[in-house]
Amino acid sequence: MATTITPTTTSTSSTSSTQSLDSLAAQYKATLVATSVTPVQTQEDTLQTRVSALTALKSKLNTLYTSVQALQKVGSSSPFADFSVASSSSGVANGTATSAAAIGTHTLDSVTRLAKSDILLSTQLTASDTSIITSLGAGARTFSINGTQVTVTLTDGQTNDQVIAAIATAVNGTPNVGVSASVLHVDSTHTELALTAKSTGTANHIASVTDGNSTLAALLGYGSVSFTDTPGTTPRTIASPTQAGFIEGYSENLDASFSLNGVAMTRGSNSISDAVNGLTLNLTGTSTTPVTLTISPDNQSIESTVNSFLSAYNSTISYLGTQTAIDATAGTRGPFADDMNVRYLASDLRSLMLHSVSSVAAGAPSVLSSIGITTNDDGTLSLSDKSKFETALAANPTQVSDLFNSTNGVANTLQAKLSSFVSYGGSIDTETKGDNAQIKTIASRLVTLNARIDTQVDAYKQQFIDIQQLLDEAQQTQTLLNSFASYGA
Repeated sequence: MATTITPTTTSTSSTSSTQSLDSLAAQYKATLVATSVTPVQTQEDTLQTRVSALTALKSKLNTLYTSVQALQKVGSSSPFADFSVASSSSGVANGTATSAAAIGTHTLDSVTRLAKSDILLSTQLTASDTSIITSLGAGARTFSINGTQVTVTLTDGQTNDQVIAAIATAVNGTPNVGVSASVLHVDSTHTELALTAKSTGTANHIASVTDGNSTLAALLGYGSVSFTDTPGTTPRTIASPTQAGFIEGYSENLDASFSLNGVAMTRGSNSISDAVNGLTLNLTGTSTTPVTLTISPDNQSIESTVNSFLSAYNSTISYLGTQTAIDATAGTRGPFADDMNVRYLASDLRSLMLHSVSSVAAGAPSVLSSIGITTNDDGTLSLSDKSKFETALAANPTQVSDLFNSTNGVANTLQAKLSSFVSYGGSIDTETKGDNAQIKTIASRLVTLNARIDTQVDAYKQQFIDIQQLLDEAQQTQTLLNSFASYGA
């Protein structure tokens, strides 16, 4: 009777048929990764998160630092030195003020005349005629305005209108002449040249127009113009269609005339900065009705600067709160939960907002709450009492400024605290540099670990293949022996 030898590799063969080599290798690799790579990768991810948090923190601190620098400024550059001028009639006058101005009210009793530019017109000429070029001929012709020579080039065939246009171009292209020139088309047949002083006032009146190498000025009618006047009695030559002359007969009437705080004044400009210290008065119209000008702190501008600071501070405090938080229930920790340097910063910033400023004058506001800025439960700040803030500004803007920019004022103490964090090479830069160095080391380690795992998996797969080959050979031997046993039967 034939003897059958039963294979001993049935179980292994069955396993090989139901589970591929790649699947086994993947499971093996996953086990190796979980035990050696994943913990290191987690460490790298934690450091990457921390570096991102440090970068964001420095950005917020820089924004806060910039807003603090604005509050540190003193004197005329201080934001608390911004003043506004309210006018009871902006159609007559308005104004601006600097820190040199005193808070109070001024009365513009009347404005009887605005400053204006002197205007000198030529004789009206027939536009299509060629009388000027016929008289002078082509070539370079010169004349002077207020002693400054102007050269105009004339060409044959030019009409009077074209000559006047060439003169206007030449005047406007001459430096330091003090006037601008334009062509006036009076009607469909007549044209004239208008010379307008570039600056207003008597001091800038047109004093002379004289001929040079031709009679060009005379042909425009300027030769018969009287350029001087006797105030109140004899005016300068007044322009008419047949006579060159001025729009304003008396040069003194080119000045603005007004009464301020009961004092009659004249100025050569409608923008007057030398009548009241720190006040620039802008005249815009005439009136016999008094206009009130009230100088007060520019609350809108000042509040904008303070609110920019509060916004930057609150953004920083809120960010520090979330990034240092520890949630025991959820089992989460912020990237700075264990960073005492950052945690102390958050605590110090909140404390600085509550401390009393000793460098202010006796009786002046010494804490932020005294000017309406209060601390919320989450450590952020609010301008909760705008009326209190504006009352403090109206009473004494310098005292409010001192609360921020005096020796140990809020802005100065904050600047000192922040500088070590935001400066180049400061604590944040140092921590970021250290974390990046660790990330670089870990990245190199991960490359080594992954390479080692790949080598181990390849070796595992090769062992599996070698064993499988041995099993296959054993199976073949088994089959052969069974065949021999069948012949013996």
